[in-house]
Amino acid sequence: MSIINNAIDSIAIGLEDFNSHDPRRLISSTRNIFAGILLLFKHKLSILSPQNSDEVLIKQRIQPKINSNNLTWVGSGGKTVDVQEIKKRFASLNIDVDWNRFDKINKYRNEIEHYYSTQSKSSVESLISNSFVIIQNFIVTQLDADPKVLLGRESWEKLVAVNEVHQKEKEICIKELGKLLCY
Repeated sequence: MSIINNAIDSIAIGLEDFNSHDPRRLISSTRNIFAGILLLFKHKLSILSPQNSDEVLIKQRIQPKINSNNLTWVGSGGKTVDVQEIKKRFASLNIDVDWNRFDKINKYRNEIEHYYSTQSKSSVESLISNSFVIIQNFIVTQLDADPKVLLGRESWEKLVAVNEVHQKEKEICIKELGKLLCY
């Protein structure tokens, strides 16, 4: 399985988890969608890696190699880059990502991985909405693809639906807050 297929599957499974009536799958939803985002990022680094470099840009360890008096860098081992290294590599390659949104999702994912979830379904909906923005922007601007085609219509429509519901709820909250501030 390729990195991009794994990313697409992770996002799709995360959306299935989110739409489940089993509250335990809400946690799984965030894990899977976050993994999908990281895999999209690694796919971009893989694309940018030179041929015959063992996908140097996604490898945690990089080693120099000399062939015919030419110095090249190759990936070494099976471990891939973590979030911090992805951020560094994207910065050096001028790849833009909304890191504020990403960090909110990552903070929650770390919370559920290492402790437990304190978030409500509407809070997770907000995180999925943030994921939608990151996924859509990254696919369009960095992978030069149509998210509806790449993710598949069903996953795309689920992402759009979650985002639209979240945006409507956000608008209602802002209006209500505005009413309270007027008193």
